[in-house]
Amino acid sequence: MREEILRAEHVKMYFPIRGALGKAVGHVKAVDDVSLSLYKGETYGLVGETGCGKSTLGRVLIRLLKATGGTVLYKGEDLFTANEKELRRLRRELQMVFQDPYTSLNPRMRVGEVLTEVLKIQGIGDKDSRMADALAVFEKVGLLPEHFYRFPHEFSGGQRQRIGLARALILNPGLIICDEPVSALDVSVQSQIINLLLDMQEERGLTYLFISHDMSVIRYIADRVGVMYLGHLVEEAPVDELFADPAHPYTKVLLSAVPSDNPHVKKERVILEGDLPSPADPPAGCVFCTRCPYAKEICREKKPGRTDINETHRVYCHLTK
Repeated sequence: MREEILRAEHVKMYFPIRGALGKAVGHVKAVDDVSLSLYKGETYGLVGETGCGKSTLGRVLIRLLKATGGTVLYKGEDLFTANEKELRRLRRELQMVFQDPYTSLNPRMRVGEVLTEVLKIQGIGDKDSRMADALAVFEKVGLLPEHFYRFPHEFSGGQRQRIGLARALILNPGLIICDEPVSALDVSVQSQIINLLLDMQEERGLTYLFISHDMSVIRYIADRVGVMYLGHLVEEAPVDELFADPAHPYTKVLLSAVPSDNPHVKKERVILEGDLPSPADPPAGCVFCTRCPYAKEICREKKPGRTDINETHRVYCHLTK
């Protein structure tokens, strides 16, 4: 039986729209009623187009952003109600690798200091042991001891991403949220970072929430996939099942854009029509109804409930029964 380490229920993240005198005149619904679970040792891929709320959800799940509503339990502990002391303890277990490693590193600190500072904040070890731990993690991610005293600007993009991963790994976390960690890298460097993530997962039993807009990367690294659109989770399934038999029209659109493995087989590309709705004023019914080629009247009037295709495949669509 799989061990559930994180459960998110009905999570919402609304950002206020300020009008005159700073008064809220509306809200941008970046994440709207999302529920999911993560299991020990798996990679959960979260995919969707730019602006769908996937990065915001990742930050909310580890309380880098304070949620508007919902519940997140990590190993049974409520992250949203944890006080400062409890949250600092939980930070050892919950780490994040950011999309842009350069902006997530202090340009005035040598990268060795970046790692030892993490241990110092958590009260782990003395100066010598912290340095030894940092050098050990450096070696794990493929960096050299002489890199320890360099500044972030002295590294390539791939090396900086390795530093970001080293910072996440040094506390031996249980869950790492990877927010588009390879999207800004060359293809050859992407494969190195992805393989490094997989090696670390096998060695340490890590759980990943891997956020990406690239379905090819998701197919390679993920065990299960959640598809987001306009702040909503619209489909969730094991990766092989999702690619073989997608149920939601939006998932079919995303998969139609993935290049075929066989150059002699021409895929039918699904082109969306209509405008992307504003997250400040989403449709009253299904959020995808304004662009869905199969939308019916019920889709415009009523939000779809959850339909379980089987034990591991669920979809939110009126047309799937």
